[in-house]
Amino acid sequence: MDTWKQMMDWKRMAEDYFGDQFFTPNQGQRAEARNESPLCNIYETPQEICCVLALPGLNRTDDVEVMVDPYKLTIQGKLSLTLDSYRLNSEEFQLGEFQREVTLPVRVLLDPVQAFYRKGLLFIRLLKDTRPGANQRKVNLNWVQE
Repeated sequence: MDTWKQMMDWKRMAEDYFGDQFFTPNQGQRAEARNESPLCNIYETPQEICCVLALPGLNRTDDVEVMVDPYKLTIQGKLSLTLDSYRLNSEEFQLGEFQREVTLPVRVLLDPVQAFYRKGLLFIRLLKDTRPGANQRKVNLNWVQE
């Protein structure tokens, strides 16, 4: 058995046990190496993040749902493609129901978010949260008497 495959199987088991994103994906690592679908590229400017997901076979905007939190996007939906009188012989892109969580490289604002679909690609534009202290949280210290 391939050592890389064994390691990725162990990683998936750990994430199933400990929760999503127990390990942070390596930046620049290709999605098929992580066995994630749909494929996603992340682009950024000093002010915004743009996530581009490959969604061939999306029939309507109602077939996909995008949820955003300050550090993560969740995209779920259903992709379908039927060719009358043909049967599927080989499949390289995933069809059917999917869910993909994308860890964002920086904190983003929850509003405004723009999303549009063009030529088989879903574009999601998010503004970076550049407020001073936006990436920090004060922790309250409790005094414990001995």
